[in-house]
Amino acid sequence: MFGQDTPSSLLYQDLKSFGGISNKEAARILLSGRISVGGRAPRDRVDERTFLSREVVHAQPGQVNPGIFADLAGASQTLLGRMLANGAGPGRDGILAHYLGPAAAQMQGALAQFGLDSLLYGNEAQRLGRVRLRNESDRSTLALMLFVAAGCLADPAAAVATVEKFAQRFLAMDIGTVETSMGTQVMPDESGPLALGLLRIVNGAARPPIYPLSPAGSTIGSLASGPNAITDVDVDVSRQHLRIWRDGSRWVCQGLGSTNGTMLISGADKSAQVVEPPRSGRSKGTYPPVALERGDILCLGRTTRFLVMALQGAK
Repeated sequence: MFGQDTPSSLLYQDLKSFGGISNKEAARILLSGRISVGGRAPRDRVDERTFLSREVVHAQPGQVNPGIFADLAGASQTLLGRMLANGAGPGRDGILAHYLGPAAAQMQGALAQFGLDSLLYGNEAQRLGRVRLRNESDRSTLALMLFVAAGCLADPAAAVATVEKFAQRFLAMDIGTVETSMGTQVMPDESGPLALGLLRIVNGAARPPIYPLSPAGSTIGSLASGPNAITDVDVDVSRQHLRIWRDGSRWVCQGLGSTNGTMLISGADKSAQVVEPPRSGRSKGTYPPVALERGDILCLGRTTRFLVMALQGAK
């Protein structure tokens, strides 16, 4: 990965070029002044060129020590204040446009280069652009916070958790799924249970890759996490939207209490079956698992579509 921007190096480049904040100044804001690393607090070591460069600015994902950082939510608010004082943006609207636009795309690229879940980051950025806020000025704070936490921690899930924890604790809000309106028994294969995967369909065309489904269970959602999570979804898909697993000789899927529901279109006869209605039209209680077969199409929310495929060479 030599020569590629790490999430951390991208963060410091951006704070300098867009926010007018030097690496040392940013590090003094972001690093902890309480714990000891090498006999001194990280914040007190920013004048050490090797420490600042190798362990902070150019830190490699997988080698990041989360303990060296101060409270990233509070640090992000301080950085925002510095940016505004420096005339970045200009102003909150320009800062918001930057961190939900080009900076978000760059951070996704940096995360993806290191095999990190860039979709998780992108999904949260989309939510931040659409969520209803009591105070609109908070939107730029949350967008910058997501960028800062992802750059420091090189962990999209931890970055999302930082933003959501702050929103719940200090803004008394939940960054939920944007509610939209949705549009509109299979026998097991005789040769045994097939290995299945999902292929995203966008505007009627297939968009690789194929996501293999785990017999033990795969979760689809905008903020789903874990080794079998699928996050390649649009903004109206819930955090934990749908679970798919193998039940004996058949595959089944079940809604997880999503906001906008799931529908299944049969590959055999094109009939539609509701897996889980949208929350606005849902009665109390859970909905039972629905059988899933190759050739079916799963419709999550209004626009996210997956074709169910059999994977060759596996059962």
